[in-house]
Amino acid sequence: MLLIDCHAHSTYSFDGHDTPEQMLASAAWQGMKALILTDHCDITPAGGCPHYLAREQQCETHLRSLGGQGDTELLYGLELGQPQQNPAVARALLARHPYDFVIGSVHTLSDGRDIYWTKYPDAQACRSVLDLYFQDMMEMLAFGDFDCLGHLDYPLRVMEGAWPAPTFAEYRQRIAPILKELARQGKALEINTRGCKCWLGQPGPERWILRQFRQYGGRLVTTGSDSHTAQYCGYGLNRALALARSAGFDQIALFRQRKPELYRI
Repeated sequence: MLLIDCHAHSTYSFDGHDTPEQMLASAAWQGMKALILTDHCDITPAGGCPHYLAREQQCETHLRSLGGQGDTELLYGLELGQPQQNPAVARALLARHPYDFVIGSVHTLSDGRDIYWTKYPDAQACRSVLDLYFQDMMEMLAFGDFDCLGHLDYPLRVMEGAWPAPTFAEYRQRIAPILKELARQGKALEINTRGCKCWLGQPGPERWILRQFRQYGGRLVTTGSDSHTAQYCGYGLNRALALARSAGFDQIALFRQRKPELYRI
C-alpha cells in the first residue's frame, strides 16, 4: 500500500514532541514512500509564531540535511495558520524558504478565538465558531499562497458533547463555495486522519465533501496523519486511502518544490 504522510509535526512545532530524526525513523519503519514535516507557523495580526520563527533557518538546514532514510524520502513543509491575518509576514516567510509543500489552515479565528481552546457548552456556541471559521477560510483562499487546504473538519474535533453528530451536513451551503474555489485554484484538499483518534472515529473530511470537491473539478487530494509524535506518524493512512477511493479518487498527490506529483492508489 502506498503510504505518504504529508502532514506531521516535529519539535520545530510548539506542540511537537519528537525530533525530525525520530519522526523519519518511524516513517521508514512503516515503509512509507515519503514524509513531509509541516511544522506550525501560526500567523497573527501582530506577527507570527515565535517558536517557529526563532528557528526557521535551523529547521530548513536540519531537514535538508536528513534527506531520507532507506526508501523513505523526507520533504520540507510548513503548516501556515491563517496567513490572511498578516499577509506581509506570511509572504515574507514563504519567500525566505524553498518549501516543498505548504498547508493552509485556520486554527485561530479572525476575532481572536482559538478554536481548540474555546469552550463549547452547546450547539449555539459551536455555530458561533463555525460561522466565522468558514468565512475565514474563504479569506484564506483569497490570500492564496498555499498548496493544500488542511483539516477542513478541524473544529469538529473539539465539539464532542455540544455538537449533535460528527458531521458538517448542516453547513453544506457554506462549504460548497470553499470547495469550488479550492478546485478553481487547482489546490489540494487534505484527507486528515487525526479524526480516527477522537470522537469523529474516521478520517476527514466526510466522503460527501470529497465527492463534491471532485464534482467541482478538484483533482488533488493529500493524506496526512497530523501527528505530533513519532508513535502516531502515519496513523490511519490506510483508512485515508480507502476514503479517497470511495469518493472517486484513484490518485493522491505528493508535492516537491510546491508542485504536485500524482501516484495511483
